[in-house]
Amino acid sequence: MEKKSGTVSISTFIITLVVVAAVVGSGVYFLASRGAPAEPTAPEEPAPADMAVIPKYYLNEETAYYLTMERHSFDDWGHNAPNIHEYRVEAPFTIGYITSWRGNPWQEVNIAEFTREAERSALIEEFVHMDSAGSVDTQINNLRDMFTMWKAGDLDGIIVDPLDPMALVDTIEEIYDAGCPIILFNDSADTTKYTSFVSDDPWTYGTAGAEWLVETLGGEGKILFFRGLKAYPIDDARSGGALAVFEQYPGIEIAAIEYADWSYDLAKTVFMNMVTAVPEFDGIYSVGGQMSLAIIDAMIELDMDPGQYPHASEDQNGFLQKSIEYDIPAFASTHPSITSAISVRLMEMLLQGYPVPKAYFFPTPIITDAQFEDFVRPGAPEGIFVYTPLTDEECQEACK
Repeated sequence: MEKKSGTVSISTFIITLVVVAAVVGSGVYFLASRGAPAEPTAPEEPAPADMAVIPKYYLNEETAYYLTMERHSFDDWGHNAPNIHEYRVEAPFTIGYITSWRGNPWQEVNIAEFTREAERSALIEEFVHMDSAGSVDTQINNLRDMFTMWKAGDLDGIIVDPLDPMALVDTIEEIYDAGCPIILFNDSADTTKYTSFVSDDPWTYGTAGAEWLVETLGGEGKILFFRGLKAYPIDDARSGGALAVFEQYPGIEIAAIEYADWSYDLAKTVFMNMVTAVPEFDGIYSVGGQMSLAIIDAMIELDMDPGQYPHASEDQNGFLQKSIEYDIPAFASTHPSITSAISVRLMEMLLQGYPVPKAYFFPTPIITDAQFEDFVRPGAPEGIFVYTPLTDEECQEACK
């Protein structure tokens, strides 16, 4: 349990209350809109992958006054948001924080961002951190332990990164039904019974990199495809988005596709095996930056020129550094670890009695190779992901 010896004055924090909205350069796009609640119906067939987004707001053109007078708000907020005062308790607060595993630089930076925001708060006195060590059973036990603490009055709310979208549903729903605020961040669960869900959209992570790679290859070529961890929700969505794009182009062939578990060592081994079986290929798609760093290092060991193979991946610092060094045509989707910090602030608002968005859900930010020089972090560890507000020194401390 983390306890602060004192408090730090909190700066004014304003959250734009966007429910299932995607903020992209030219405006805000709604993934779905809904009117008044209706009786449950059978699930509809998934929309085709190339379905165009529907613009709602163009925030670089339309003034706030114009939104008020002409655009108006939308119904999901009123139907899905918690009621005013619904989760209000007296400060100071004690909150629970459950991570999925440790040791990965992304996870360590995520924890550091959570800790920084919690310690900055004048209202959060303590937080309890439990890690799940990659085990669904451990995570269920962690949730139940925190639920017991909440029922005893020793905890005010729970923030969790779900390891499995299905296996945790019963536990999450039991907690929610009892009246305990529970925020899901980073990963999702297959239930509507949660207080808020905070994540970038891993499907757009997948589609953005795939569309870039198709365009760079001129719509034709053989691709080596590296997946993450089997059955993990983020991999399912990232890979699903990318494959949905590639399937639209008959000239694109997935010459080899394998899971490499977001592991540097395994990805290097997988790549070596792939190029033995498929010596002629044109580009690489990877759902993880650490895997891409391994692929580039393997190419160098094999006397291959990495600059000859367009590479769509993630914003890992080492991947950006090597892409710059070897002049690799490259693209980085991002997976911001800031979702943990946003969750802290949403929980703080909930416990003060404010309603918050049911879904704080946004498309993945992207970094093109023309921007790599602006984002690369020479003073930070190779393994960190650059889309973080932490300083190089804070990243170094997090990854010790």
